[in-house]
Amino acid sequence: MKLSFITDEATQSFDEALVFAEQYGLQGLELRSVNDLPVDQLGKETLLECKRQLDAKGLAVCSIAGSFYKCSRLDARAVQAEWEKLKRLCAAAEILDCPVLRGFSFWQEGGCASVGELLPFYEEPARILREWGKKLLLEADPSVNTTNHRALAGLLSRLDSEIFGAIYDPGNDIYDPEGEIPYPDGYEAIAPYIGHIHIKDAVLGENGPECVKIGTGLVDYPALLARLTADGYDGWLSLETHYRKNAALSEEQLRRPQGAGFTAGGWEATAESAAALKELIRQVMER
Repeated sequence: MKLSFITDEATQSFDEALVFAEQYGLQGLELRSVNDLPVDQLGKETLLECKRQLDAKGLAVCSIAGSFYKCSRLDARAVQAEWEKLKRLCAAAEILDCPVLRGFSFWQEGGCASVGELLPFYEEPARILREWGKKLLLEADPSVNTTNHRALAGLLSRLDSEIFGAIYDPGNDIYDPEGEIPYPDGYEAIAPYIGHIHIKDAVLGENGPECVKIGTGLVDYPALLARLTADGYDGWLSLETHYRKNAALSEEQLRRPQGAGFTAGGWEATAESAAALKELIRQVMER
């Protein structure tokens, strides 16, 4: 398994993100926002310079954590704008030599839409992805129509597995309104579709779920990491810490994470979770 982190969990500076990866022994970066801009809005020269620096350090961009289809499916203009965003994301991924992008299944509006209602919206993205040779990995999220991995698997079972897959995020299950258990239930549901894994942990506090240091929450990471090892998973584990040491992220920041306000104070939290994840992996490997 290879380790990475979503860079804006720690810094908006690409240079500092490279330092963080080297300092904490990570092999890759996952990009969401850089210099206070989402990746699809970064200029070509900026992206080329990022690639030059990555190559010099021997680091990879493992995924682009775009916000594709975090919008209303009932707004035709918004949907078409997302298709244009997907083209820009594919172009950025091509420069960065990154094969996968992140996507979602639209905001919930009056309850969760059915698979049949969602399927037509993936026809044009499929065409775009085939044209660019990229794969879109969908993520379960409590704010979208696939709130957990079981629901996401139901959608993915109807999509082309060559161009659509899943991001498994066990920490998101702590926020699931249906209460899916991250492991083993979430993992078992989504295992056939996993193309990438996000690592976060959370507890149920007085005001609802809140993210905490890896290994101190409700996700059974020792059992999950042991299972991933046994199953021969050789992909990426990417830190998406979603907590801060001396501040609390707002609900809106958790729904739309990006930018300097979201990043502020995140270096320390991401650093301690990177160390905690590496220690958990070490313990599993020594069993």
